[in-house]
Amino acid sequence: MTASIMISGLGVICALAGMAILIFKRISPIIIGPLAALLVCLTSRLPILDGIKETYLTGVGGFFTSYFLIFLLGNIFGNIYQNSGAAASIGQVISRTFGAKRCMLACLISAAILSYGGINSFVIIFSVYPIALKLFEEADLPTYLLPGIVCGGMWTFAMTGPFTPQIPNVVSMEYLGTPAYAGLLPGLCGAAVMCVSIVLFMNYCGRKAKERGEHFHWPEKVKRVEDDEDKPPFVLAIIPIVVVLLLFNLPGIELDIVVCLLVGIILALILFWKHLPRSEMLEMFNSAASSSIMVIINTAVIVGFGSVVKETPFYEFATLVLKGSDANPYVVAAIGANVFAGLLGSASGGIALMYETLSDTFMEYAAEGYNLEYIHRLCADGSGGLDSLPWNGSIVSVFAICNTTHKLSYKYNFVTCLVIPVAATMLVALPICIIFG
Repeated sequence: MTASIMISGLGVICALAGMAILIFKRISPIIIGPLAALLVCLTSRLPILDGIKETYLTGVGGFFTSYFLIFLLGNIFGNIYQNSGAAASIGQVISRTFGAKRCMLACLISAAILSYGGINSFVIIFSVYPIALKLFEEADLPTYLLPGIVCGGMWTFAMTGPFTPQIPNVVSMEYLGTPAYAGLLPGLCGAAVMCVSIVLFMNYCGRKAKERGEHFHWPEKVKRVEDDEDKPPFVLAIIPIVVVLLLFNLPGIELDIVVCLLVGIILALILFWKHLPRSEMLEMFNSAASSSIMVIINTAVIVGFGSVVKETPFYEFATLVLKGSDANPYVVAAIGANVFAGLLGSASGGIALMYETLSDTFMEYAAEGYNLEYIHRLCADGSGGLDSLPWNGSIVSVFAICNTTHKLSYKYNFVTCLVIPVAATMLVALPICIIFG
């Protein structure tokens, strides 16, 4: 390793550490992202002006243009559910079904079902947050715990497991030519461990919070729908969500998610019209538009940093080390996916870039007799581990939506979305692949 690579690597590490510290200090990601990119440019001897104006801003703009409509429409969809009382109606039924003692399981299942339905995580949080609020109110739990369980439902086994239509699984299918259920045994075993562990951990955290005398408090910025208010019945309330899921997933239909959300919004407006506060309609749409812009910017500015990291000598060196490793191919797949996801702060971005650089290597492993389906599952599972470090733009966005902060909530997300998925991958899925592969 040359001095330039070492300095480049040190710059990347310092930038990542700096982002984590500044995010906990509640400094805006809009400031943090460019500063981190500038540090990486300086330590990697990249042209500063081109690095910021071209590489960084291109990464920011690419993410913004790709996801703007999803953020906007998802936020509007969630606001309609919140303000009409439809979300509260669903929350009440789920709460009665599972009971206050099983609040965490109910929240996890709600998020996981939508994730397995193919809905983007940003749309899921907009839809599930108001439902989870109702469940937390019934259980009298502090809301800073809420992101830990909801993100555990949508970003772990439901995002990386067999059959899921989420990006880590889909990208693996495209690059490796494997089916959606590839690595079924290690995938299901890892998913089961994740699911059970997340619920047990969050139940433990909930009990500790109650022992400290903490209670539920409705967020100031969120409209509250009282139990005695007129709300859409449960059957009516779930129709728009079901329609969106079907339009997005049914073979032969599979509409773009933007079209699905538009249909869902129109249907929700029609079905919930008499339950929506007419005088607040304009404010509701304006608020949804404003908050969606802030949320997507918070994510995009971190993704842009990842675009700069990809141009560094350290990044090139790291990929060459992975390619030339003599380690077991299954270990390379699991560790490599985590490394790429951690560097880019993104499961989808990390796994796509990993396949761009290592897909030929994986094919060589397959030619040597290693199970390509197992590699698929380990790559998908691995991408859902270290992606959840503090600088993950999606976490910043989710905390903003849930009216909480890194200081209050990140330690719970760290366990449910990072420690547990990494442990399940390395201690459950990986050994099964090595034994049977």
